[in-house]
Amino acid sequence: MFDRGSQLVGVVHAQHGTKLTLTRPSGLRWHTRTVAVRAANDRELIQLRALVKHNRHVRSLASLGVSR
Repeated sequence: MFDRGSQLVGVVHAQHGTKLTLTRPSGLRWHTRTVAVRAANDRELIQLRALVKHNRHVRSLASLGVSR
């Protein structure tokens, strides 16, 4: 989903009535309203997939004790 308020793409983690909790691959969570989101477009989905891949890479490096 794309949140117009924060200008971020994220995945719906939870919904409580008209409120949503969205998450990013980094673990960032934020709350927004259902009227403030829309389905992510193709470019935003590509961005989200790239963030997932990047986050996995960073975490694997961290588990190996590699610093940048």
